[in-house]
Amino acid sequence: MYSFTKPKPKPLFKEDTKLWLVFISISFSLYLLFALFLGIKAYLFKKDIKNYQNQISTLNKQLKNIENQKNFILKEKTLYEDIMVKNTVLKQSINNLLDLIPDPITLNACKFDKNKLIIYGITPSKDIYNFLMLPPLESIFNETHTYFYLMPNGWYRFKSENYLKSPQ
Repeated sequence: MYSFTKPKPKPLFKEDTKLWLVFISISFSLYLLFALFLGIKAYLFKKDIKNYQNQISTLNKQLKNIENQKNFILKEKTLYEDIMVKNTVLKQSINNLLDLIPDPITLNACKFDKNKLIIYGITPSKDIYNFLMLPPLESIFNETHTYFYLMPNGWYRFKSENYLKSPQ
């Protein structure tokens, strides 16, 4: 068996096969790099999620603190408004009371309590007090007691105790 051509060494892989193997290895390398990239991204996302969860819990605590402060401020505001309304009513009541005092009667002092008003003053006579000052006081207060003290000049010093019934 003789041949006219000299035998050539036969390659293990043909050129087409080598080309396909190169493409397959490049694809496999790219697949591994992409899987590594996705793994790193997933790890970074998990880390970010933990950070965001910590931030969310911190912000929730701050939100609760702010809500508590808001409720406290609203209570203080309500209390302030209540005090302002009471002060306005008291101021108006004092003005009304002072408007009730007739010209011949002079006031020396007024003491206010929660349900009590004590008035000290001077009147020319008991009748002037009883006709001009007593009816408005009796219309406002539930109980009124007046004590008169004669002065050397003939006028009277008086003490008027006026009581409101406390609501029960």
